[in-house]
Amino acid sequence: MIVLLDTNVLVALCDSRDRLHPRARHDLDRLSRRTHVAGSAVLGECVHLLERPDQRERLARLVAAYAIQPLAAEGDLELHARVHRWLARYAEHDPDWADGVLAVAATMLPRARVWTYDREFWTTWRREDGTRIPLANDIG
Repeated sequence: MIVLLDTNVLVALCDSRDRLHPRARHDLDRLSRRTHVAGSAVLGECVHLLERPDQRERLARLVAAYAIQPLAAEGDLELHARVHRWLARYAEHDPDWADGVLAVAATMLPRARVWTYDREFWTTWRREDGTRIPLANDIG
């Protein structure tokens, strides 16, 4: 199974002061043997939010230690068009690009699960076909 990583997960893992840090560490223990994928939007948000050099170094070590893969389809213009359509569909909820990429990637990779702590993935965001986005956090 592929686990698509959201920004809040990586930030929590890299910042021990983050309120989600203990939960993220626990979830990492459960999900560590999965294939992890992070899009460039997620990594860019992480670098922006992790202001200290030691936090960014933790991110680099985490990416290496868990062999976090890039999202292969990110260079595809069709993916960009699909994300723009998804963003327009949910415009009233103000999603960001990373949310759209995760939702579209969850459509493109039907066996993938999104690992996130964003409430909207439970309550609002859906795949392109309107079905619920499978979440890695739901794995027992």
